[in-house]
Amino acid sequence: MTDRRRLVPHEDEAFEAAVRKTAYFLWEQDGRPHGRHEEYYLRALETHRRARTYDEWLEDSPKD
Repeated sequence: MTDRRRLVPHEDEAFEAAVRKTAYFLWEQDGRPHGRHEEYYLRALETHRRARTYDEWLEDSPKD
């Protein structure tokens, strides 16, 4: 298993907890497949990073 801390050294604890919760949810929805925990973690991490990037983009966009 890859050390998750190396993947997200700059993420805060709340972000990390949200990623873990999402990964667990996705894993459960797929029937709890054995040995695929890292796949679900990485999917959740990508989802949360994209959402955070989009939120930052929205905050930086000009207001009318």
